[in-house]
Amino acid sequence: MSEQKSTNGAVETEIGMSQQQERKPSAAGVSRRTFLEVGSAGLASAALASLSAAQERADTEKADQDHSSSNPGPENKPLLDENPSSNLPPPTDHGHIEPIWYSFDLTTKRVEEGGWTNQVTERVLPNSKDLAGVRMRLTAGSFRELHWHTADEWAIMLYGNARVTCLNPDGTMFIGDAGKGDLWYFPAGYPHSIQGLGPDGCEFILIFDQGSFSEDNTFLLSDWVRRTPPSVLSKNFGLPESALKNLPNRSLYIFPAELPASLAQDKASIGGRSAESKYEYTFKLSTMAPTQQTKSGEVRIVDSRNFPASKNIAAALVRIKPGCSTARERARWTSTPMMSVMCRPSRVTTSKIWATRTSCFSKCSKPASI
Repeated sequence: MSEQKSTNGAVETEIGMSQQQERKPSAAGVSRRTFLEVGSAGLASAALASLSAAQERADTEKADQDHSSSNPGPENKPLLDENPSSNLPPPTDHGHIEPIWYSFDLTTKRVEEGGWTNQVTERVLPNSKDLAGVRMRLTAGSFRELHWHTADEWAIMLYGNARVTCLNPDGTMFIGDAGKGDLWYFPAGYPHSIQGLGPDGCEFILIFDQGSFSEDNTFLLSDWVRRTPPSVLSKNFGLPESALKNLPNRSLYIFPAELPASLAQDKASIGGRSAESKYEYTFKLSTMAPTQQTKSGEVRIVDSRNFPASKNIAAALVRIKPGCSTARERARWTSTPMMSVMCRPSRVTTSKIWATRTSCFSKCSKPASI
């Protein structure tokens, strides 16, 4: 039996090779003249393609410098100055790539007593189908009230200090402080809150693994309380209905409050170690050593290997020296969605098949989805 299987395999291979030979002329049947003709045609095609690309680039370079690029009509000069690579693309740009960035400063800002928020989602950046970004500011003492949502939440602190809490399904709670450059991560469905600390509160960027996410559609504790019958709340909390009369009758979302006690006192007030979460939901990126350093800059990588709570979103903090290129020397690519927040003037070139686009980032207010 084994010999028969081996023979069948050899036959199948021979049939495949025979079919290929029928489609292609044998080496013996190729004359020197035919070989030269085929080789010459291939070389000519490659030469023409190279000449065409070189000519196109030369034409673009010339047009950028002469009257061809003039615009006698009305212009938004501040906007053009902020996006020079869109106004006059480099000659290497070609074809069409959908916009890869959108500025937080172009979105509606929701302002409440205690802070504000705005967001960049798939609604304004259609290319960002898997990720959404939110920017939020809380004054000292003010809360983003306890809430939850269907997307995982990853955050980086841009300014100040904050205290975050996260409630686990087993009833334990995490309470921790985060400063500038630190991260936190809350899994989907886990109730959590954020409070600005002294001296001037905080500002942070949130990333959600859902392009259609909306910060306005999260599930708020105040909404749950005011829509639940008092008799049910009374049984749930083990309190008389009279004790629940001062519960909020409107959505709070962001609201002012007094500064909290110390971190140790807050942990003790919920039951100490018996109620303490075994999971850490904050990460001190601000004190992390670089994952890799080169003459061009450095990178710090945070994923589930060094931040176990962050199971679905990984991050890299990349610092590039002026005039240098990104990690992996000059070019890199990825098959996973990315959202970047640029904190210094920079330029990014994105390439797809038959298309290349260069974008400028002049300030920290532009999240890019690539």
